[in-house]
Amino acid sequence: MMWDWHASLNAQDLVRTHACDTRPAGVECLLLTGATGFIGGNVMVAAINAGLAERLLCLVRGNDAADALERLRANAIQCGLLASRAAWLTVDNVLLGSLDSDFAPAAVARLACVTHVINCAAMASFSSNAQVTRINVRDTLRFASRFADSPALRRFVHVGTAMACGTRRGTRGPRGTRISEQDASGDDASHLVPYTRSKQQVELLLRRDFPGLPLVVARPSIVVGHTVLGTQPSASIFWLFRIIHRARRYTAGPLTRIDVIAADDCAQALLRLALKPDLRFDAYHLSAGAGAPTIAQVVAAMDEAALSEDAPAYRMCPASDLPVLAHDVARTERISNRRLIERALRLYSGFAELGYVFDNGRIREEIDFQPLSITDYVSECMRTSHGVGILEQMSWDFKA
Repeated sequence: MMWDWHASLNAQDLVRTHACDTRPAGVECLLLTGATGFIGGNVMVAAINAGLAERLLCLVRGNDAADALERLRANAIQCGLLASRAAWLTVDNVLLGSLDSDFAPAAVARLACVTHVINCAAMASFSSNAQVTRINVRDTLRFASRFADSPALRRFVHVGTAMACGTRRGTRGPRGTRISEQDASGDDASHLVPYTRSKQQVELLLRRDFPGLPLVVARPSIVVGHTVLGTQPSASIFWLFRIIHRARRYTAGPLTRIDVIAADDCAQALLRLALKPDLRFDAYHLSAGAGAPTIAQVVAAMDEAALSEDAPAYRMCPASDLPVLAHDVARTERISNRRLIERALRLYSGFAELGYVFDNGRIREEIDFQPLSITDYVSECMRTSHGVGILEQMSWDFKA
């Protein structure tokens, strides 16, 4: 199969049309969870463009199969799939339910035929909602148990997070704190939010409880925007970049690196990890790695996109400045809840100050992973964010 990481949109369509005529061998049924979400939606698009529409099965909630199908098609289009190709999706692509569902015998029979799984389903929220642990740990384990003894299954790709490593890992160097895949193998209790802790817990339990599962864990770093569509599929985390750009300051130094990848790059990597017959490792960072830009470089790219001349240089500020920064944002955005902004800024400052750079050597060697730097597509994120409020974008990350 031919892959083109970063062609123009028209060129991508030509590549994908060709790919539809060269369907991956050995894939009888690819089960995708989280297809109505951000990363999962982009995986769905990548799979359809790779010629897998007839072999794709999506676990989707809905009032009925027709309702679930409508949700699938809508998210596929939002994630960049041509409307004509979204029409390829039918009720045959729908497995109605969720991670914790009790499936009827007919659905169980369909699950028994699954040869590949990409599990993107999760509650990706930085809130303290108890559902984060319930869905990301308990329900995920229940779902995985259905495949523990499956003779048909060849690959189970579980989407974790690079920050599952916790906050006390890695080796500090001049280019940031380098984190290898082995750094996430232990049980580090130090986490900034329940989400990253839940991802560490479930990864450990999947390996302990289901040793026969053909498990591969993919750990994306920070996923922000889309290389072509900007924030159209999701505005997650980009609100923070907007605040930093406007304020010209934050609690991380200008040379602190921000390890960010785009959702479509992440999705293509997940699909290739699922389909490649043989892999050398059972865990991979999907990250910018050594190519991660500094905060100052991202701000400069945003200045260029905004045609800002003679803008003040970005500078590091102490945490004591965050209340003032939050007040300025609340006033400008006409947000009454200044404390919400301040809490969010403090939370993300914890991640930014770590300066983690996740080693992506494994994934580069395995599938020639070449993620586009956020500095090269941040202009699209800014364009698609025009007229959208900060609070509206924050809602992607603080789901109730």
